[in-house]
Amino acid sequence: MSAPTLPDFEHTIQLGRGTLDTASLAECHGVLCGLVCRKPGDSASDFMHHLLQLKLLVNPDAALAAALTEAFESTVRQLADEDMSFELWLPDDNDILEDRTTALAQWCGGFLAGLATGGSFDVLSEEAREAIEDLQQIARAELTVPEDLGQDNEEDEVAFTEIVEYVRIITLMMCEDFRGPTAGDPIH
Repeated sequence: MSAPTLPDFEHTIQLGRGTLDTASLAECHGVLCGLVCRKPGDSASDFMHHLLQLKLLVNPDAALAAALTEAFESTVRQLADEDMSFELWLPDDNDILEDRTTALAQWCGGFLAGLATGGSFDVLSEEAREAIEDLQQIARAELTVPEDLGQDNEEDEVAFTEIVEYVRIITLMMCEDFRGPTAGDPIH
């Protein structure tokens, strides 16, 4: 059975009634993923508390809190899904590439902030430590479109899709590295 999908991204922004934009909602999900990787026992209320501490949320109403709680529950199940159905909560492909790139950069920054809540990275493999450096680079990404182009370039779209997939795989790898082997895992 496949893990549940995340709430509708645009609808959740609307629930924020001007307190959330595309990049900050993506950052919230990045924080959530980092927290779940580092502290898999945290609850939705722990997640909301972190968002308030980071000032990503200010007095969310019940509808927004419910959508973020649903995102928390869906993400936890996606990250535990053996079919690797995990997905980043980002704006859809109809948004301009510049906005999606900014959202991805914010997602990565949030993910790193969530990971940092657990202390040292000593348990990580060398590959995972290198991936953290990659995420730091992506978190600093900016995209400026030359004025004469006006539309997103197909090559840029392909590159963006590949980077999103890379970040998705890094996230799954981090969860595995922090989780470590369990009693039921096969030994190769």
